[in-house]
Formats: sequence, structure tokens, C-alpha cells
Amino acid sequence: MKNVFRLLIIALCSVLAIRSDAQQAPIDTDKLLFPADKKLTFNVTAQYMSNLTYAGRKDESSVPVLMPGITAVYKHGLFLNALGYFDVNGAKSGSEGLSISPGYLFSLDTAKKFGGSVTITKYFITGNSPIILSSFNVLADGQLYYNGPVKLSIGATYSFDRGNNRDIVNTVQAEKELWLYKTGILTLNGLKITPALTVYGGSQSFTETYYENSQVPRALANPALVSPINTLFPGLTQQQIFNQTITQQKQKEVKQYKLLALSGSLPIDYTLNSWQFTVTPYLTKPFNQVDYTGAGVGGNYFFFTVGVSYLF
Repeated sequence: MKNVFRLLIIALCSVLAIRSDAQQAPIDTDKLLFPADKKLTFNVTAQYMSNLTYAGRKDESSVPVLMPGITAVYKHGLFLNALGYFDVNGAKSGSEGLSISPGYLFSLDTAKKFGGSVTITKYFITGNSPIILSSFNVLADGQLYYNGPVKLSIGATYSFDRGNNRDIVNTVQAEKELWLYKTGILTLNGLKITPALTVYGGSQSFTETYYENSQVPRALANPALVSPINTLFPGLTQQQIFNQTITQQKQKEVKQYKLLALSGSLPIDYTLNSWQFTVTPYLTKPFNQVDYTGAGVGGNYFFFTVGVSYLF
């Protein structure tokens, strides 16, 4: 039975190790099972992302990222994840920083059909980094799930950026685990796919430019009323008062809650004892993007991840 529990943990820790990717798949808290003789389990991961994104948004300057990580999971649901970020964009490759994520996983019933997690992530990423997470300081996450014929999850992320601006992102996800084949004595090794559909909504903070018209009174001397006595006594000059329209360009900070994106993914997982290999393609359609440059915003985009995980 020890191998059973260890294999169930692989999928959990793999999700924990990659929670900082923008798609933020809910943590599989229903798989938090441990052998009675082992209180602490470690999982080492490495993941390549062709384009790091956040909540269905991608930065035009974003680069491919390699993310090595390690997760320690305590048998009572506590965990700690550390994740590094390496720019692998050719000659400009280099370390961009890391993140630390303590958290807690829980179930709400003995059958583990209902559960969730809470996580706090602190980022230590260089300010001039091209990756989209460089503007973040701290993220606070919470997820709840129902694991039925189709697993349904809802989540909320409250973010603090380096300027102490705050935003919230919500997710709703539906996914279905499908085994293509199973191997091994306990039939826990094998190949599976987990098609998922995720909807993102949240607040967007941006600067809006607008124009304001105002009426300003102006005084103009009437030439027809100028006389020698006006020359001697200028204060007696007759004037004509009229209103002049002045247009001023102004800016204001705007925050609106809107639909952000719809994303489909197809994780393909192969499990072999303590190893797990994962390839995940994503297709994302963003909505309500802010056009900062006036050159238009991009449409649908594709990216993928490739990862390996080892449990010990």
C-alpha cells in the first residue's frame, strides 16, 4: 500500500510545484494521502514553459521560462514550495528570481469529494525581468473543489504588486481525468489525459485618458470705445467679456471587474513508479484587453509546458 500512497502524491506535488504558472490549476487536495510511517514527502520538479502567462494574459516581451522546484508536503496537509525562474531566451538567458509558497490543503468530508487549499506566494524576481510575474509582490490564493464525475473547482487570487496596487482574479474550472491505459501490479502506472476548461474573471487596473472642456471668462478691450481720456486713465478702458472653451487632457486610474479569458488545456501524464512526465498544450482566448499602445491587441494564443517530477 505504501506505493499506492506515494503514487497518489506525485500528481499532487506536481500541481503544487507549478502553481505559479498563470493558468493556476487548482491543487488536487483529494489526493493528499500519506503512508502512516512517513510524515514528510519531497517532490523535485522541472518544468519548461514556452510563454509564461497570468490569468489568460501574456506580455509581448515574455520569454520561455525554465522552472525548477521542490515541494515538501507534511502528512497533515501543510506544504512548502520553492520555485525558481530562469529565462531561456538564447543569449539573454539567466536567472530571474524565485518564489516561496507555504500553504495548507484540506478535505471537507471523509470520502474526499469536497476540499480545497489556501496558499500565500512571495515573489523575489528582478525588477527588469521580462517575465510577466516580475510586477508581483505577494499572491494569496484559495480554492475549493468538488470531485465528482467531472471535477469542478472555483478559486480566487488576491494580488499585491510592487506598487501596492491590489487586484483579484477568480477562476472556474471543469476537468475530467481519462486513463488511456494502466500498468504495474497495482495498475497505478500508465498514461492519462485530463482535458480542462478554465474561465478567468478579475479586476484590471489601468490608466484611462479623457478630455475635459471648461468655460473660462476672458476680457477684451473694445477698440470702438477707446478715447484720449482712456489713454490718460487706462483703468477706465471699456472691456468686452466673453467665455472661451478650453480643452484639457487628463488621466485617471480605472479598475474594472471583467471576464479576462477562456482557456482550454490537455495535460498528458505518464506515471512510472516515483516518476511523472507531463506535456500540456494550452489554447487561450483573452477578453477585454486594454490597448495601451493604440496598435491593437492580440487575439487567441497557444503555448505549452513540458515537465518531469520525482517523488522521494
